Amino acid sequence: MIPMTKAQGVACSRWIGRYLAALCLFYAHMLSALAADEAALVIGNRKIAEFRAPVGAFSPAERAEAARLRIARALEQPGDGWTSVKSTSQGVLVELDGKTMFLIVPGDAREAAGETVEDMANTASRGLQKVWAEARENRDPGAALRGAGKAAAALALLALALAALFRLTHMARAALAAQLAQRLAALDGHLRHSRVLALLPRWISSACLLAAWLLALVAVFLYFTYSLRQFVYTRPAAESLTHSLTSLFIQILGSVAGALPGMFVAACIFLAAWAVTQASVELFDHVASRKLQMGLLDSHTAPATRRIVNGAVWLFSAAMAYPYLPGAHTQAFQGLTVILGLMASIGASGLVGQIASGMILVYTRGLRAGEYVRIQDCEGTVIELGLFVTRMRTGLGEEISLPNALVLANVTRNYSRNSRGHGFVLETGVTIGYDTPWRQVHALLLEAAREVSEISGQPAPFVVQTALSDFYVEYKLVTYVDTEVPALRVKVASDLHAAIQDAFNRHGVQIMSPHYCRDPEAPKIVPQAEWHAAPAAPPRAAD
Repeated sequence: MIPMTKAQGVACSRWIGRYLAALCLFYAHMLSALAADEAALVIGNRKIAEFRAPVGAFSPAERAEAARLRIARALEQPGDGWTSVKSTSQGVLVELDGKTMFLIVPGDAREAAGETVEDMANTASRGLQKVWAEARENRDPGAALRGAGKAAAALALLALALAALFRLTHMARAALAAQLAQRLAALDGHLRHSRVLALLPRWISSACLLAAWLLALVAVFLYFTYSLRQFVYTRPAAESLTHSLTSLFIQILGSVAGALPGMFVAACIFLAAWAVTQASVELFDHVASRKLQMGLLDSHTAPATRRIVNGAVWLFSAAMAYPYLPGAHTQAFQGLTVILGLMASIGASGLVGQIASGMILVYTRGLRAGEYVRIQDCEGTVIELGLFVTRMRTGLGEEISLPNALVLANVTRNYSRNSRGHGFVLETGVTIGYDTPWRQVHALLLEAAREVSEISGQPAPFVVQTALSDFYVEYKLVTYVDTEVPALRVKVASDLHAAIQDAFNRHGVQIMSPHYCRDPEAPKIVPQAEWHAAPAAPPRAAD
């Protein structure tokens, strides 16, 4: 590599500096040329024309400024304000009272947007005529006063119209509510207490109020546009507002008309899905009521299977109908669906786990509605196996909701499962000292079980000794309650505990629970003569 001398380095740096300066100057000229590509001709806040092409040595901005000066001088002179257009070899001339104001050349028209030189010239001619009329009006001292008076009158009329509108709306809402109340009172009891019909008066009242507010907004818009039209300098703004609202309304109508075919297809898809779900509901209802047998599908798994099938049908129909929904192909709609999908995927992980746990509980037949179970410290009758929670009702009337994942992760003690298919197991325990014969304890517990009418004799109750502790023996009485109402477990358990106390007191046997240290000075029993001490009352003798 040949080393560079100091003089060569200085020359090279100067050359690079000059190149960068020339490049910056070129880009500055390019930007100024781009900025000068278009120039609008504005007279009195009103846009007359827009120049996009140079004519000879005159740029679009110079053409606009020259036209503005010529129009300003023409407006100062007397005349009738007649405007006309004249075609020439270069373009179309726009004239005011026979004098040329400016020239529209072919380069000014945007051919890609469908503009022509003639259309631009005619539009500019009409705008120039409005400018001439507004210039004459602006010279009139009373024009502003008359405009202010009209605006004030319109404001008073607007206030009266709004007051009358809301007054009529209030009267209409009251009258419709009274009519609907009379019609609902005339219906039969089932329809009268329907939730949808009960909300109907409120919905109609809200619809009337919404219509009143929409009419009020339309009236306010008309007032503002009318008031702005009364003054020269604000008239273009009023015209722009009216044009924008009209264009928006036409665009909305066009969009609605264009979306009708897609909405029709989407409605057909959803109707087909509704028909399929109705057939599914009827099929699974027959299975749930045991009118139809379908192998593994029985009355226990039919409700959960119905939910899965119907959910899958609606999800499939939504996916099929999505491309036909209005705005489905717009970026806003697609962005919204992406956000909703992210929210669902992030927040639904726990819900999916609960649903999966519920499906496992249903299809493994771990629980059934109507069974009496114990899960952790919760004990009661299963009343519902839902998608997310399992609901239980205790014998005290409490309703407990347990997440399905919690139920699946813990040990469930089912007291209703037996070979006969109904009823439930009821067990209780006592601790008795070693000085009491175990055969006597067995006999006392079985005697107490026979005194409770709800306890069945088949299978017969039995007693087991579960542990030999330091100071007492642990006994457990196991019985079978033959009933279809597992919620009676609390009552039967209470009656059995009372019968055990009576039997042990009757035979003078102490219950050494929960702890036993030494024998008391007097036996801890209740003599039969004191079983009904005040305020308890003895049972009446049978007639």
